[in-house]
Amino acid sequence: MQYQFIEQLDAKEHDAFVSSHELCNLLQSSKWGLVKENWKRSIVGVKEQGKLVASCMILIKPLPLGFSMFYIPRGPVLDYTNAELIAYLLKELKRYARRHHCLFITFDPAVHCNDYTIKEANENHYEHIDAMIQLLQKQGVVFKGFTKQIDDTIQPRYHANVYACDDFESTLSKSCKKALSTVQKKMIEVLPYHIDGVEDFAKVMHCTEERKNIHLRDQEYFKRLLEIYGDDAVIYLAKLPLAKLYEDTRKRYEQTVKELEACPENAKKKRFTLEELHASLSRELRELKENLQRDGEVAVVSGALCVKFGSTAEILYAGMDDRYKRYMAPYASFYKCMTWSFEHGCKWSNMGGIEGSLKGGLTKFKANYNPTINEFIGEFDLPVYKSLYSLSQWAMKQRKKALQKA
Repeated sequence: MQYQFIEQLDAKEHDAFVSSHELCNLLQSSKWGLVKENWKRSIVGVKEQGKLVASCMILIKPLPLGFSMFYIPRGPVLDYTNAELIAYLLKELKRYARRHHCLFITFDPAVHCNDYTIKEANENHYEHIDAMIQLLQKQGVVFKGFTKQIDDTIQPRYHANVYACDDFESTLSKSCKKALSTVQKKMIEVLPYHIDGVEDFAKVMHCTEERKNIHLRDQEYFKRLLEIYGDDAVIYLAKLPLAKLYEDTRKRYEQTVKELEACPENAKKKRFTLEELHASLSRELRELKENLQRDGEVAVVSGALCVKFGSTAEILYAGMDDRYKRYMAPYASFYKCMTWSFEHGCKWSNMGGIEGSLKGGLTKFKANYNPTINEFIGEFDLPVYKSLYSLSQWAMKQRKKALQKA
């Protein structure tokens, strides 16, 4: 075959190819490289008789001593059964990388090695996966293994993904439906926002950072992401009308007091029920009054940010104010992002990474939406300078350990 390597592929041509490919992924969209302002971006591809047959958006990170590393998130995008095409692309990528003093190229294709529901979890892999890994290894690629922990790789290997269907709501768990009902009863509004919602979204994300003792992204990052993706991005914010809820609860409390006063002493069962309700409403009134004084008439209690590309969507970030967790708002934030995705023609709405053990609170929460677990093939390295590759990997591991201890 006569292949041609394109070093400066047009972004629109790249996006058209990737968005219609079976390995379509948001992280391979050309705009993703613009979001990552601390990295440089390059788009390269391979054409056969004028037709694009392989493409990849490369993130380039500077390293000490004038070196760099390439990272191809969820790429390259091509037919991984075509051995000749793979060999040609990797050879040309190495040649291109040397000109950028790149030590190694890390990539994690959007190839699934297994898909299943949580109830049907298994350790099987699709038949073609071993052949694909061997094919890459013949070209000098280093496979990093079928890792399990969410932070073993740059992108998590396991993702909880919800696919579009005729009656999405019927697939939700009972606890999820109950949570969505609670959101309605508490008069919480979950509405779409764009740039106008960034400030409030950043606040709930900060609450999540404090709760988990982690650092995520700041307000400027979210604003830039929304500006770059435009109408293909949305923020859903859940707002609790504290003043309205307080007034409604106060009326219920006063009505309960009246019913208690009118209830005969010998109606023990009814009095017990009313006394329990009186105590519950009294506690809720005190809590609502404190929240009103602190947060004002309306409190932003949760939010989620979703971006679509092609026929796919990713819920990239989600946060909540833990002080309001009993109101179940995050269930509605995710639900709204999913319905928005499906209404915009997406085949799936990805909730993001989970642990390979399928354990922990994150997995438990996402399981409420009856997701399919997509197990990705994992991460690969293509050493460009073999003599320096091992040393660079050792240095990066030491840096990671130091950051974990900090």
